[in-house]
Amino acid sequence: MEILLDLVDQYGYIAMFLFSWIVFLGLPVPNEMAAAFAGYLTEWRHFNPYTSFLFMYSGLVSYGIFGFIIGKRFGTRLLLRFFKSSKTQGLIRKSETWIDKYGLFAISISYFIPGVRLVMPYIAGTGKGITFLKFMLYAAPSACIWALVYFQAGRYFPRSFQPMVEELSLKAGMTAGLILSAIMLFFLLRALRRKYPLTRKRIRYRK
Repeated sequence: MEILLDLVDQYGYIAMFLFSWIVFLGLPVPNEMAAAFAGYLTEWRHFNPYTSFLFMYSGLVSYGIFGFIIGKRFGTRLLLRFFKSSKTQGLIRKSETWIDKYGLFAISISYFIPGVRLVMPYIAGTGKGITFLKFMLYAAPSACIWALVYFQAGRYFPRSFQPMVEELSLKAGMTAGLILSAIMLFFLLRALRRKYPLTRKRIRYRK
């Protein structure tokens, strides 16, 4: 938290923008905590809530755009070279699997999965059928909802937003997992129904 306070003291509203890049810059601060901290500052440092959210959300969207462009230009090579940990490489493989299974909808859901939201823009950029416009249509609304939830948590619960953010992250991940499972089950049942159509036998009655 001291890292975030130092950024605020030096850069003011620009720090709200930087919060969304905080993990990419190598600082050990979760995205959820950084987003909630922006809301926290509106109560304890008297920042304007609308301006604070706008800067924080702009940073989140610009990070996604940056990741998409890098993925489009370099593929996953640069990401694998920059993040060499087995955990990050596992997230990359998971994101690729989700894109293959759920298509563009995986981009929307990824914002609610810790870790996956960081690498999904790069993976989406590598997709041949995913244009920048399609990426933004699925990413921007979900990013806005995600950012608003945590921003409001920090704003309305400034004294206890840290444990609340952890609980929200856990529940959001579980909910997103259930949604993806439901979607997978739906498409599986539809595929089975097409392959094995149900035929109803006509019942003949005696006259």
